[in-house]
Amino acid sequence: MMVNLFNRLRGWRGIIAVSAFAFFLGACDDIGSNAGKSSPASPTVTFSVSPALVAAGKAATLTWSSTGATACSASGDWSGTKPVSGSAGTGGLKSATNTFMLNCSGPGGSVTRTVYVMASAAGSLSGLDFQGNASTTGTVRFRFLHPLRIYPATYIWRAYPRQQAGYYTAFFWGNDDGKNDLRTFLWTRNGRADSYYGAHPYPDPHPDGRKHHWEIALEQDDYVNGLVVYDRWYTQALRVWADPHGYKHHEFYWDLPYTDREHLVTRTTPPSWGNVNPPVPALTWGDAPWNPGKEVWDGVLRGIQVYSTRLSLQDIMNEVKTPLSTAAGKAGIWYLNLNPTPTDISDKSGAGHEPEWVGPERPLLWKGP
Repeated sequence: MMVNLFNRLRGWRGIIAVSAFAFFLGACDDIGSNAGKSSPASPTVTFSVSPALVAAGKAATLTWSSTGATACSASGDWSGTKPVSGSAGTGGLKSATNTFMLNCSGPGGSVTRTVYVMASAAGSLSGLDFQGNASTTGTVRFRFLHPLRIYPATYIWRAYPRQQAGYYTAFFWGNDDGKNDLRTFLWTRNGRADSYYGAHPYPDPHPDGRKHHWEIALEQDDYVNGLVVYDRWYTQALRVWADPHGYKHHEFYWDLPYTDREHLVTRTTPPSWGNVNPPVPALTWGDAPWNPGKEVWDGVLRGIQVYSTRLSLQDIMNEVKTPLSTAAGKAGIWYLNLNPTPTDISDKSGAGHEPEWVGPERPLLWKGP
């Protein structure tokens, strides 16, 4: 029965995908030989780094490719003219967040891409290594039973997904009364959920697929865009807010520093959504409160930053690089633990918002790089 009830929640109505928009071609209305010709397309650039976490003094590898570009140049923690496609080592990195920018230009304009590499003293980074759905018949999760308001909020975290069949949970804001029952998650009078959201991978094909897309979960549906690549680090952010007309906005940036539509899931809900707290509001990490043991994260979660305000994109970027480096970040920080461990998930921000583990099971300790 639980499986059937669960399937009701997770969207037999289908996946609603967020389209990624491409480039536009402008037609020239001038007379003469230019009439009817298209302007050159803007360049495209793919820029990545591996690994994204290294021990101080060690190197990472930068890889890039472009279309429509005739020249590229580097800035930030590297410099000089670069070919339009290629790879390069970073050299030994200092203990900090290192920034690598690549600008490629061509007849249709220019594009800049940025990647970050975190370097730290060996063994100084830690995280929560969740072992996935096959690891438990109970639950592996922690929660805040007195969470920040559902809107506005900004969440930043680092995720390393491994492949598993079915669902994952990074986190949910929603009802968690500890009864582990879908019927208490569907708490409104009409028997539907209200006032919740989550951001994580969604299985394809549903419900037990081994391929996943990044999703925002809300309104008893799944809004997706972007294929999950396993066994790599992501820096991710979700920001949510209500506008003056009551519409609720949700933006999931699943591979920062990229903020274009190809790396973004969005959903705007009607004003009727998210106005009333559930009976037991909670911010829950690592597993779904209504389906325990069936949505356990498989991989590492770390670098958790929660703000009780809507940060600007620029503030998000700055907070990713250096937490509490912005006025908005300092004013809005609600919880901070960059290096959580199974025995220490305490709040390091000074705000005093302490989570608790649900049940006796814990993830493993991840230490790196």
